[in-house]
Amino acid sequence: MARPPQPAAAQSAPGEDATVGIVLGDSSQAHRRAANAIRRELRSLMRPERRVQFPEAYRRVLDTGGNADLKRLLSGETGPSVVIAVGLSASHRLATTSRPDVPVVAAHVLDPSLQGVPRAGDASGAANLTYVTEPDLVRENMALLRSLTPASAPALLVPARMLEAAPALADRMRRRLGRQDSSDANWRVVPVRSTAEATLEALPAGTDAAYLATPLPLSSVERDRLISGLRARQIPAAVHRGRELVDRGALATASAPSVAPVPRRTALHAADVLRGAAAGSLAVALPSPRTPYVNKATARRLGLSVPDALRLRVTLTGTPAPAPTDSITYAQAVRRGIGANYGLNARRSGLEAAREDVRVERGDLLPQVRVGARAQQVDADQAAASFGAQPERTLSGSVSFSQTLFSPQEWGDLAIAKRQQAADAAEVERSEQDLALQVSRAYVSVLQARALAQVRRSDLALSRENLSLARARQESGQVGRQQVLRFKTQVAQSRRTVLDAESRVEVARTRLAQVLARSPDELVGVAGLSPSDSILTLPESVFAAYGHTSAARQRLTDFLLEEGLSNAPELQALDEQIAAARRGVEAGQQSYWAPTVALEGQLSSRALEGGAGTESLSLPGGPPGGAALPQAPNTTWNVGLSLSLPLFTGLKRDGQIERGRARLSQLKAQRREVRSSLEERIRSRTEQATSGYLSLREAEAGRRTAQETIDLVQDSYTAGAADVLDLLDAQEAVLNARLAEVDARYSFLLRLLQTERAIARIGPLQTADERTAVRERLRAFMDGGR
Repeated sequence: MARPPQPAAAQSAPGEDATVGIVLGDSSQAHRRAANAIRRELRSLMRPERRVQFPEAYRRVLDTGGNADLKRLLSGETGPSVVIAVGLSASHRLATTSRPDVPVVAAHVLDPSLQGVPRAGDASGAANLTYVTEPDLVRENMALLRSLTPASAPALLVPARMLEAAPALADRMRRRLGRQDSSDANWRVVPVRSTAEATLEALPAGTDAAYLATPLPLSSVERDRLISGLRARQIPAAVHRGRELVDRGALATASAPSVAPVPRRTALHAADVLRGAAAGSLAVALPSPRTPYVNKATARRLGLSVPDALRLRVTLTGTPAPAPTDSITYAQAVRRGIGANYGLNARRSGLEAAREDVRVERGDLLPQVRVGARAQQVDADQAAASFGAQPERTLSGSVSFSQTLFSPQEWGDLAIAKRQQAADAAEVERSEQDLALQVSRAYVSVLQARALAQVRRSDLALSRENLSLARARQESGQVGRQQVLRFKTQVAQSRRTVLDAESRVEVARTRLAQVLARSPDELVGVAGLSPSDSILTLPESVFAAYGHTSAARQRLTDFLLEEGLSNAPELQALDEQIAAARRGVEAGQQSYWAPTVALEGQLSSRALEGGAGTESLSLPGGPPGGAALPQAPNTTWNVGLSLSLPLFTGLKRDGQIERGRARLSQLKAQRREVRSSLEERIRSRTEQATSGYLSLREAEAGRRTAQETIDLVQDSYTAGAADVLDLLDAQEAVLNARLAEVDARYSFLLRLLQTERAIARIGPLQTADERTAVRERLRAFMDGGR
């Protein structure tokens, strides 16, 4: 059916300012943001030709009744060259206005057949009217929703003002939806009020799905509340267009292009009208790429799963969505890895043994107290012949003590044991630092694999966008089938890379679980870690502040050398071993002239005696009964001081001393070697981290440029100004730029962690105060060098 001829809009003279009116469905943030995007696009398109003005006098906001100002705006009396309607309500009102005198561009028409908006072929066919719509998008969204869950009583949520201004519209939309829907669903049309609570209350009982017509006339807070309320009622929500609401918790949309196409297409229509094109002859169908988008986390909360057949056709968001208590953080991973390592636990047990060695050596220098008891019986004749000196039966006890006052060997052994314990503690700390770095590598590998998988999924989504663009151009006769087939091949290749990337994520997770001595099934989620995270001792800000000039980098390296060498457990362990060896040599030398001095004492007592020999011999001539021979008392004691100095030990001491000197020389040489290795490691790690930071900044800039390029090439391809090779090259460039950015980001992060290991300051092994103290010392050091 041929379209009737359309009058062209009056074209302004070249260089003359163009005035544009804006009509908003309401003053919500979503509508203001959409209007601002259209303004930017239109000014960008018209800048080479003329300046576009949006006078405040030509700005209107719909109310629920008749609006005389709106009628005057459309009558041409006030002078705008074109009027743009923003939002579903404003677009419906202006698109159904009979014969406006000013060209109208309606930015948001849900579906012409549902709303009764004029359409003739691929244009509106109405004088001074064009709009932007995707006629089959409602059907495609519902097909996507039903591939995830049944929906027999869905509700279409549209702005309340749209329904209030046209009382018969709700019935028309309900009937049309019923005829279009092949599943015999019982559709309901629900007004979206100013609050989420009022909108949720308007949902009829039994509603089992919601279709959100965008843009929603709600603030961001109320949009979040509406989506949360739908989830709480176990109602899956499909979004008409755009990924923002799906990212916020809605279930799915069939159209989630990386760049919102509506502002650009609306601006193109307005620019064409300003250049003199007839509004009614402009194509209204938006050739937007079909990029299905599903929130996997929301599906899981609703008890749904994404079928395998659908998984590779859609882009999944919200994939890593475990509960916070199920997700392991970087600090938790490091601490669990250290706590679960068998080799490290064995070293800790050895450290406990070294502590006991110190107690053993100290015990030799503390008082030694001994008690003893003796029961004895001898021959009766022998006892009788002893005249009381040795009774037949005796029971005696004793207490003795000794205290070493000075002993070169004992004091040397104690000092050596203490030094060895400190050396063992430093070795355990070194093992903890090495294991923390091992866990860090595994942790970063998971994050990097996950980010690369996301890049591959984004590339798959971009391939689908380009396939949709090619199909749209094929349908309009601009290109042949070969371009569609070329992008189908690209989609298949992208699917294979997604599968490979996801398998790499699982391999990395398995490796991390192994390092943590856990089952991969127990590792539900891995929390993110960025170079600016506060858990890091040396975050990104350090290299951002001191990594741009050679003088600052050298100063930073000097500080890290000073910090690392003073804190290195490798050097601390060797220092303690050197001190122990030196003390052993000194003790051996002292033993030539320094005696061992000890204080000793004993108390003995004969408690019981009996039988023959208990009476002593009496001498004649003495007092009556005779005089007895003197006997030792039953209780005796003694105290003494002993000195001992070995004069000759068969050259044993000489050999021990020479062996100690050789060991001391060996340890000193080993320390020089370790220090040199540490210096080289700290210098190289610092340089690598600095270059990693600069590389990350370049990679981010490259990714932004590539993204801008693909956006421009997609627009050019849609307009027929670019061919398929240009689009494929741009897609490959943006893929490579994103991969390079991910590689640069996680390489820099790993280099930060390696630098922290080089100075023995790995973040999770430090307290927050210790990390802050390091940064404060760095700041003072750098300020002192200015």
